[in-house]
Amino acid sequence: MFRMSGKVLIAGVLTLVIGLAFALMAVFGVGFFKRSTADFRGETEQIERVQADPNYRIAAYEHFYDLCASVQTKEATAVALHEELKSGPSDSRREQINATLTALTSSRAAAINQYNADARKADTKANFLASDLPYQLSLLAKETSCAA
Repeated sequence: MFRMSGKVLIAGVLTLVIGLAFALMAVFGVGFFKRSTADFRGETEQIERVQADPNYRIAAYEHFYDLCASVQTKEATAVALHEELKSGPSDSRREQINATLTALTSSRAAAINQYNADARKADTKANFLASDLPYQLSLLAKETSCAA
């Protein structure tokens, strides 16, 4: 009887050890597999998100037109405010116009910097910069052209 219990005990311990070994292999094996394929899986996910997602493609394509148009709008507003300054407005209005021009200049620079930064994102948004748009916009140009 004791011989049988000893064999059962040994079989139970052996089963526990083997089960524990398989559990550890599963946990660490999956972890090692994930780590070894992380670059491939990440690159594939990036390609899927950027190239295969039609919503992303359309939004990125339109993004550059929208930014360029916003720069042109700010420039047109600045021209209109400069024209108003020539008409000799009151001192309070002149101060208001000058403050608005300062804000417009800063806002225009921010939009140009955003356009240029996005145009340099070669693996994402820059893939969809339309060929009829310039690669970079200039902060120094007085007038922005949204054509290459």
